[in-house]
Parts: sequence; structure tokens; C-alpha cells
Amino acid sequence: MNPQRTKFLLLGAGIVLCMGVLLVTAMSGSDGLVYYLTVSEFLEHGDDASGVRVNGRVAIGSIERLASGEDVRFVMSDGRGTLPVAYHGIVPDTFVDDADVVVEGRLRADGVFEAHMLLAKCPSKYESADEPPSRPAPDVS
Repeated sequence: MNPQRTKFLLLGAGIVLCMGVLLVTAMSGSDGLVYYLTVSEFLEHGDDASGVRVNGRVAIGSIERLASGEDVRFVMSDGRGTLPVAYHGIVPDTFVDDADVVVEGRLRADGVFEAHMLLAKCPSKYESADEPPSRPAPDVS
């Protein structure tokens, strides 16, 4: 085997090994993979550990903003279960009734999910319209 070919094989093997180490490192640990439970999955497991992420929709008419401006209470649902949530922090502009939300926190003894992170998305704000607006016909006279 000639020395040049051996050098390229070793270089290629080193690159593949480095990519493998990076992939394993990124996937290991609690922060490597982001995963959340639906409301009903969370309620079924009864998980009260800190740092649990729960996904659902804000129940219509359930948002209660407190006087501090940074405190909000609401109910989230996935269609099968409901979970009361209390959050203290900056509330996203997209946090409205029926918005998809992901909260991270823990379940308190009183059954309220105390969130320290709130992510909200309003899909209707970003979806394209079914029919594009009609344009007036150009004047060809």
C-alpha cells in the first residue's frame, strides 16, 4: 500500500470518528434531545419532576392576566385532558386563545403546573390564505 493512500484512509477514518463522537455527545444528556409530552400523556404519567415540557392548546376564554403584567394563568388542553398553568415572566405576543403552547416546569401540590418557560405559536397568523386576493385586471386600452 502506498504511503499517500494510507494517509488519506487515516484522514477519512479520523473525520468519521470525529463526526461519530460529536453525534453521540450531542444526543447524550438531558439537554441533547428536546421532547415534550401532550397534556393527556403528562396527566396519565403523573410526572411531577422539574423540567418537564408539556404541549397543548390554550383553552378559549381561560387566559387570566394578573396586575403585575408578567403573571398569567390559563388552562391548556390537547382535546382529551386539561391542565391549569401559572406562568411568571415575559408573555409572548403570540400567546392568545387557541394558540399552540409548550410550557416547561413542574406540577405543584395544588395541581397547577408552574411554568418557568412559555413558548407560544399562533398558526393562523402564519398560514397562507386558501385563496389569494384577486387583482384588478390591467387596463389595456
